[in-house]
Amino acid sequence: MDNVTHAALGLSAGLVVARRGGSLSAAALASLLASEAPDLDVFVRQSDDVLASFRWHRHFAHSFAFVPIWGFLAAWLTSKLYQWRSHATIPWTELFIPGMVGTLTHLLCDNCTSYGTILLWPFNTTRYAWDCLPIIDLFATLPLLTLTFLALRGEKSRKLAAIGLSWFILYASFGVFQNFRAENHLRAWLTAQKISPGRLTVKPTISNLWLWRATWEHEGRWHVAVLHLKPWGETKLLLGETCAVWSPTTPGNPPAGSAGAKTLEDFSAFTRGWNSYRPAPEGLIIGDIRYALVPTSAQPVWALQCDPTGQATQTRLVMNREIYSADLAKFWLLLNGQDSGFITLP
Repeated sequence: MDNVTHAALGLSAGLVVARRGGSLSAAALASLLASEAPDLDVFVRQSDDVLASFRWHRHFAHSFAFVPIWGFLAAWLTSKLYQWRSHATIPWTELFIPGMVGTLTHLLCDNCTSYGTILLWPFNTTRYAWDCLPIIDLFATLPLLTLTFLALRGEKSRKLAAIGLSWFILYASFGVFQNFRAENHLRAWLTAQKISPGRLTVKPTISNLWLWRATWEHEGRWHVAVLHLKPWGETKLLLGETCAVWSPTTPGNPPAGSAGAKTLEDFSAFTRGWNSYRPAPEGLIIGDIRYALVPTSAQPVWALQCDPTGQATQTRLVMNREIYSADLAKFWLLLNGQDSGFITLP
């Protein structure tokens, strides 16, 4: 999730678990530093690896194994900062638990999103994801941030921080419930259409929990749709675009055993096989169909352009991050449930 949310969670958690009689501000700072530390993995880069950012983000640095490491480093650094700035002696051992709890808030918060987090490294490299919160969600963040700010300034610090954390947990729990509803409604509609999907997933769209992007596989094609699923009123479905499902036998793949084929294999491991493709003059473009800027679009946010000869130097990452005014207008209609393409589900 975004780093503002991580910071608010870390500060609140630090205030809640601070040792009685200890420094609340120091506990909050240690937890804050630890809550941001796992994202240091974004600086891991390899000039000869186009997938380095995908390979290492939310990898070992986001695992449970690193919780005591980040906790210790944040506690030690906070202790030294207080000693340097105010000549106060606060042992790092007093701040170790707030540091570990701050790290845990980051891991569990990220796991609420759909990107996936390798929590159990080094025992396995599975990316776990609960698909219950968007990467950015103002409804989750603003109340938490407000309560955290009041907690840092007020006398009832622990109580306000606890309320903020409770709000976030309840909101994420509602996301779990909405995910369950969205998938059930979609499966019921597909059954009524006599469609048996090979794979199916539903994910929340940006900053809300009532408009969900759905993707499923059927007869060699990916199908995209959106579900308008408010807690009250009618449930609506709108069909979006379709595209071809990539496979190891797709024409234009890099030759087996080539460097390009190895890069494609690594990309497929990250996408867990949710690969679409489209031919292009420069080579086959293979994308992660799970993510798109427009909920009804089959054009992935990120894709791999593979050179037909399999040369690694000609294999590159293609990012689609351009948002047009028409896209925003379309999203607004979808969010309000006012798009004319919606059908009402039973």
